[in-house]
Amino acid sequence: MTDIHKTQRYRIQSSSESETLEIGARFGRRVDRPLCVCLVGSLGAGKSVIARGICRGLGVDEIVVSPSFILCEEYAARIPVIHVDLYRLEHESEVEELGFYDRMSDAVVLVEWGDRSASLLEMADVVIRLSVSGESKRAIELTCPETLGPFCEGLEA
Repeated sequence: MTDIHKTQRYRIQSSSESETLEIGARFGRRVDRPLCVCLVGSLGAGKSVIARGICRGLGVDEIVVSPSFILCEEYAARIPVIHVDLYRLEHESEVEELGFYDRMSDAVVLVEWGDRSASLLEMADVVIRLSVSGESKRAIELTCPETLGPFCEGLEA
């Protein structure tokens, strides 16, 4: 993240999967430049759901699924999207082998399980942390530099 001393946190409660999807879509519609977005949370917290929403907001027409087995998937959109899943990686050194670092300047890179790479988490423009707060409820926290605040604030339904 660019300047750790000038970060802002935005907290949102989602009451359903469809609401989490819409929060992601609102974020995606606001994005107007390449970004690295790390998605962090336990298994089933909603990382893939919010990633699908962000892709929808960016104009991805394809069905978006978590790339757990293929590790990295690219989608055409108004800004290209590279969707990465680090869940199956055993060592941080494997992140570089995925080959998306050279595309970070011209794509929106969505990284599920972003906390599995300390270096990637540190360079992320936005970190979205999701946690289960009820059967279908999710607590969502977005952390970003002040300059990206307009992408993150007011995403509630």
